Amino acid sequence: MAEKLRNIDAFRITDEEGTVFYGGDQDWLPAAEYRCEAACGATTAANILAYHIRTKPEYRCICGALPDTKHAFVELLKDVYRYVTPGLMGTMPDIFMRGSAIFAAEHGFTVTSRMMQIPSRLSKRPAFADAANFLEEAFEAEEPVAFLNLSNGGVKNLDSYHWVTAVSVDRAQECIRIVDNGNLLTVSLGGWLAGSTLGGALLAFTVEK
Repeated sequence: MAEKLRNIDAFRITDEEGTVFYGGDQDWLPAAEYRCEAACGATTAANILAYHIRTKPEYRCICGALPDTKHAFVELLKDVYRYVTPGLMGTMPDIFMRGSAIFAAEHGFTVTSRMMQIPSRLSKRPAFADAANFLEEAFEAEEPVAFLNLSNGGVKNLDSYHWVTAVSVDRAQECIRIVDNGNLLTVSLGGWLAGSTLGGALLAFTVEK
């Protein structure tokens, strides 16, 4: 099994000044038209789609321009937001999965999702090894993983009530690398599993033309 995606640099985005980001930032959406503060689900979905677009030529027809610049990514994000639209409680997994599937169907491809739920009750949670297995299976298939955490469990560089994109896993350190709001970060998944009071979910998507 693979510990990471093969081309993490496919998340690199540059702006007009040459600043480099990893993945998009929900705050890039125009605040007057979009609920930027609740757009982490749409941004994560757009990150995953952008990875497929940039690593698989057959998906480049999804958007008008390759989403490797800030401007092009925002255009993709605006389109995705129409489908992965936050509700009153933000973007819960059912909204994320249903919206991604409809987006795919209307753009000429299919998305099949699978989910590992992380219950709020600590005794019901999967072990780190099980979560790592889920992640590695996805990475082996070149599938970025959407990670929802409803409580950060004291992991300081992880926001609560937030979706991020997982791109690698380190079993020895019990850490994952994530793409979050333009940054490539390392966070303790083991610490989160032990400390989160509300849990969350891991979502992987098989994309097919």
